[in-house]
Amino acid sequence: MSRILAVFGMLLALLSFAPDDPAKAPDIGTAYKVPYHLTLTNHYLVRVKINGKGPFNFLVDTGAPALFIGTEAAKKVGLTPAKTGFWTPVEKLELEGGIALNNVKARVDDPFQLVGMNAMGLPGARIDGILGFTILARFKMEFDPTQDRMNWTRLDFSPPDPFITDEKEREAPAELQAMNALGPLMKVASLFLGKQPEDVYQPQGLLGIELDAQLKVVSVLTDSPAAKVGIAAGDKLLKLRDTSVSDLKSAHSSITSLRPGDRVSLVVERDGQSKNFTLYAAEGF
Repeated sequence: MSRILAVFGMLLALLSFAPDDPAKAPDIGTAYKVPYHLTLTNHYLVRVKINGKGPFNFLVDTGAPALFIGTEAAKKVGLTPAKTGFWTPVEKLELEGGIALNNVKARVDDPFQLVGMNAMGLPGARIDGILGFTILARFKMEFDPTQDRMNWTRLDFSPPDPFITDEKEREAPAELQAMNALGPLMKVASLFLGKQPEDVYQPQGLLGIELDAQLKVVSVLTDSPAAKVGIAAGDKLLKLRDTSVSDLKSAHSSITSLRPGDRVSLVVERDGQSKNFTLYAAEGF
């Protein structure tokens, strides 16, 4: 009987960590607007929640092979590195802008990029992890440095795990260990060169609406301030904060200046009639 229970327990564990399968993902083809911060070193940082906790600053690195979570961030969310195997399962990974991935693999580690840049304060903001190929390759990504958001479109593609073939191996490959040795050297260098002060973070207010070029609401985030007052897809934005908006640029300019708790008045056109809404901005993560 004990053997049967043990096997049953193993099956439950496997089912609870079924890899994110794009064929079953309901958002294939969905476009997301992902806010980003361009650092002093011209790195793209996005805000991420791990298992519902955070947010944390993650580096968008198309050259990194996988998802890396710094040990300090992992400790804050109660994520324990796998005792055996190279990867640690993450139940839910959320990116600001509405992206949510379930059951993905991460390496809990402190790559030299994190250790070195954080030690010297080069980016002007703390980096808590790296989004690499195994996450980024799930999306078609469009970077426009003149805009405050990136366009990410979900693809019907699931990238393979990189370079580690034996899940029993806990230690990183020798090449990766050699690269990570650079981190402590940069820490020592920071003692002599000093540390760049971090930027002061000002949280942005969140309404929860996505607009197209004609100022029509394309989608409304679940449980967002806009959703709670009844704003719906298809509504056309006419006024924002008592000011008429004529194009997407002017709308975004007004939205990006919002702070959490701000009272916001909206006027939309629905079925040929104007409708007025009042809502309070939430905090974007």
